[in-house]
Amino acid sequence: MNRAIDVHERSQVGAARREAVRLAESIAVGAATVDRLALTVTEAATNLVKHAREGRILLAPLVQVDARGVEVIALDRGPGMANVAASMRDGHSTAGSPGLGLGSISRLASGLDIYSQAGHGTVLRFEVWNQVRAARAEVVAGGVCVPKSGEEVSGDAWTASAWEETHRLLVVDGLGHGPDAAMAANAAVRVAGERPELAPDALVSAMHAALRSTRGAAASVASVSARTSSGIYAGVGNIRGFVREQDAVRHLVSHNGTLGQQVRKIQPFDFAFPKNALLVMHSDGIASHWSFDAYPGLARRHPGVIAAVVYRDHARARDDATVAILSRAVH
Repeated sequence: MNRAIDVHERSQVGAARREAVRLAESIAVGAATVDRLALTVTEAATNLVKHAREGRILLAPLVQVDARGVEVIALDRGPGMANVAASMRDGHSTAGSPGLGLGSISRLASGLDIYSQAGHGTVLRFEVWNQVRAARAEVVAGGVCVPKSGEEVSGDAWTASAWEETHRLLVVDGLGHGPDAAMAANAAVRVAGERPELAPDALVSAMHAALRSTRGAAASVASVSARTSSGIYAGVGNIRGFVREQDAVRHLVSHNGTLGQQVRKIQPFDFAFPKNALLVMHSDGIASHWSFDAYPGLARRHPGVIAAVVYRDHARARDDATVAILSRAVH
């Protein structure tokens, strides 16, 4: 789950920084990393106040082997950047400030990626790690998971993992909202973590059995192989899934039912997953009518950026919202 902090005025810059520090300290990244994170979040949040409308910071912990870090996403509905490359240069400013924000972030963080549309806003994503991380995998995952307004926990969840030559993506939506929905979602995630070797349909079946003591959930699982350029998908309930290759979209099928309660059929579906493809999955907290056609160039961005753009523009206000993506695109 992402920690979300609205940033509309200067007092909220400090709130974003403090929340980032609390998250970093909770996963023991070390004092030097906490300091770098505090500075970069301050810069990102300050830029939201100066340039944006409806700004928000999303924070999430990151773990890779022995490395630990924090993902930071800053999103807004501001005027957008006319020239992203120019905005990255120290000294460039459109607000009469020193213009050090993005330059500082690029030096202190890794994985900086930006998507901006004139008149629609900007999404900026970066990572702050406590050590040099392993090289980026051929298949990259990213996503956002934000609880319904007023809730402390999300009834949605997502995970990405690797097992031998396959990469797995899971999105789960616990029935309803709040702690009971989160309990169901967390139970599904726990099963997935305990059984990394299971194929998607077998994992959905195992989650169905494990969720019988909960209120139940919708869930979809996909596994992909870069070696074979293929994938397998299985789902039950209202998780939307599709594969985008070039300009073509293939929708993936989930059967009706609720895991832990009633499931009539669990069926795997094969799909192609070539280079430059995206696998997109999201809960019904995201409206289903959106299309990449409205976002030129977005499919080439980091999947975390893509997920944040979709969340910003298409999240339903009265529901938990989750978007998760696997990408073989060239970034």
